[in-house]
Amino acid sequence: MMTCKEVATLLSTGELDHASWLRRLAVRLHLAMCDRCAAFKRQLDAMARAAAALGRRLEADAPADLEARVVDRVTRTPGAPDRP
Repeated sequence: MMTCKEVATLLSTGELDHASWLRRLAVRLHLAMCDRCAAFKRQLDAMARAAAALGRRLEADAPADLEARVVDRVTRTPGAPDRP
């Protein structure tokens, strides 16, 4: 039986995607029996969905010149005034 720490690590790092079928089965069994880890997985899934939705919204609402403005701001000399 896997420990909660092992399951949480696999879930939160994405290592589960590359694990063997036996390891993935062990995680599924653990999640079926452990309410805390199952709740943790639901929270991770909800955060992933929220982040994806936010990314889509930001992409849709971003001004066309956003990338150029960010590059300009990052490469600007410290203390230089903002350009319009």
